[in-house]
Amino acid sequence: MRRAIPVEAKLLTWECMTTFDEIPAQAELESLFEKEFPRTCLRLQENGGFFRIWHLVSFNSAEGRRSRFLVALVESPLHEQVRGNFRRRALPRQIYLTTAVDRLIQEVTAPGDNDGNYLCYAHADGRLYVLVFFEGRLCHWSEDCVGPQAKLNLALSRFRRFLESDALFSRAKHFEEIPLQGDFSQALFKRAARDSFWRGRDLRKPEVNATKGFAEFASVMLGRKTFWLAILALAILLGKFWNLGEIWRNDLLLNVADVVPPELSMPEISMLENSSQEVLPEWNAAMELQKSSTPRERKPQCILPEVFLKGVVGEEIAVIAVAGESREISAGDSLGLFEVRAIGRDQIALACGDSSIVKKVGAHEP
Repeated sequence: MRRAIPVEAKLLTWECMTTFDEIPAQAELESLFEKEFPRTCLRLQENGGFFRIWHLVSFNSAEGRRSRFLVALVESPLHEQVRGNFRRRALPRQIYLTTAVDRLIQEVTAPGDNDGNYLCYAHADGRLYVLVFFEGRLCHWSEDCVGPQAKLNLALSRFRRFLESDALFSRAKHFEEIPLQGDFSQALFKRAARDSFWRGRDLRKPEVNATKGFAEFASVMLGRKTFWLAILALAILLGKFWNLGEIWRNDLLLNVADVVPPELSMPEISMLENSSQEVLPEWNAAMELQKSSTPRERKPQCILPEVFLKGVVGEEIAVIAVAGESREISAGDSLGLFEVRAIGRDQIALACGDSSIVKKVGAHEP
């Protein structure tokens, strides 16, 4: 395993919903992410950056199968950060927090005291890092720009409400809260790079999953030369049995009568809507929430999803409920095709083209 080098990147959690038996390929996941966050992806492309998607957890819900992924956003060309270290793996520098969490969990809890559910957070350089472990597994990572202690407490309060209403985390009876202290540590980073989740990952290498096919997977795992040698050996092995197969097949054809082929009916293919939503608190990167529709239908114009305005905090943050799930929005965010133009004392103003809607606290209708 190659040694790792820390680089600057932003981490967030992204959710993708599919049918119960669907496993999206990596290329499809990347396409879905680009469609949901077009401005963010465009900014990365213009700055020479990129993103990587790593699977965290999948679970079934009433709407379908939900999968959550850890997304790393690299804002600038990576070669500028790894000068002279091209043989090392590149990983986000903040992964040292996973090692810090592991140490604190061992210190503050005894075996059997908790079901592996932890809400861990660190406040450094004006940024709030939140890591959620569900049944002992990392299932959420978010980074939110917050200011003084008062806003930090507000952000944590909002996140606790999110845990209570989330489709996965609401299943837990209790989350043990663990505040993290200390700045970046090279020793903790090196240990985290050897963790089962980060071991073998590299920001410079796109993720490969089984749905991409055996050829691509084998090419990555064995290397190009070894891969083609394996293909050659397989061809030779098959060639030895080819003549025998021909003899068996010809003998069978001489003794078996032809069969009239049945008529095949083509099944109808139905397209199932995919919906995806972000599950992290607001952060400084561009956030665009758009509701996907069936690929072969035109998107409805200026149709606002069912939104319930629960409250307003400081005329800067609005707490809403969409499809029964709570989230926070601010001016400039999107709800479907509508943009949040302004947030007042007890209302929000939305606009889409020539259409404008005002939602008041507690009102279900505009």
